[in-house]
Amino acid sequence: MNRSPNRTRARSAFSLVELLVVIGIIALLIAILLPSLSRARQQANSVKCQANLRTLGQMLRMYENENRGYLYPVGPDSLLTGRPSTLGTNVAPHERWPMKVFKVAGAPFPPPYDPATYVPVGADKLAQIQQMQAYPAEKYTPEVLVCPSDLEPWDNHSYVLNSHLSDKGVKAGSHNFGGLTSSEVIIAGEKKTTERDYYMEAGPNALADNSEFSRVVEPQRHGLRLGSNYLYHDGHVGTLLPRAALTGIDPWDLREPTPTTVTPPA
Repeated sequence: MNRSPNRTRARSAFSLVELLVVIGIIALLIAILLPSLSRARQQANSVKCQANLRTLGQMLRMYENENRGYLYPVGPDSLLTGRPSTLGTNVAPHERWPMKVFKVAGAPFPPPYDPATYVPVGADKLAQIQQMQAYPAEKYTPEVLVCPSDLEPWDNHSYVLNSHLSDKGVKAGSHNFGGLTSSEVIIAGEKKTTERDYYMEAGPNALADNSEFSRVVEPQRHGLRLGSNYLYHDGHVGTLLPRAALTGIDPWDLREPTPTTVTPPA
């Protein structure tokens, strides 16, 4: 007797139960693989970020050689604090430290805005957004200053310099770091996406709290397991797991007072 074609097709098709089992297995495999893929992506971005910081370190070393060992550009001493002023959001984008360190090729001059109208706007976020639109920093910032894990960083940069060092007169050949070694002294690290700062500065009461560190520094850009990347005084780049304080002050500062402040050239 010949078998019915319809019955043959019915036997060769998946049953509903079999289809649900296959879908369940696929979903399980995806659930197993996704965290691994996410970790691999985080690791890859962290490695690229480290390469960015090494490039920054090389450019800062060139700046040191051309400027008598001063670590990075800052402005004249502040009349209020006596410390060197910064070259960040207090000046227009074409005058900030990335331009002085990298001399960004193709940066437009004269700038597409009137520098005479630039005035710092303070902490108001809406005013900051409006200022970033009126005075765009992208063309005055090299791509190497953007971490691949930092999506749309404010003012187009992911890294900040350690202003504590210029405050305390630390230079390329310095050895007195208040009990730390050159491999423990941070020169640059990662900032939070929605902060515009170009320097990690001393807070209003830096020896008693870490408010400025908490506001500016991103402690876990690459996840809880990897933390964030930092450039150190000896030139190496390392990863620091999230932590808010070191011996009572933020990890960017030195543990004890060091010699008198010397103002580097702009």
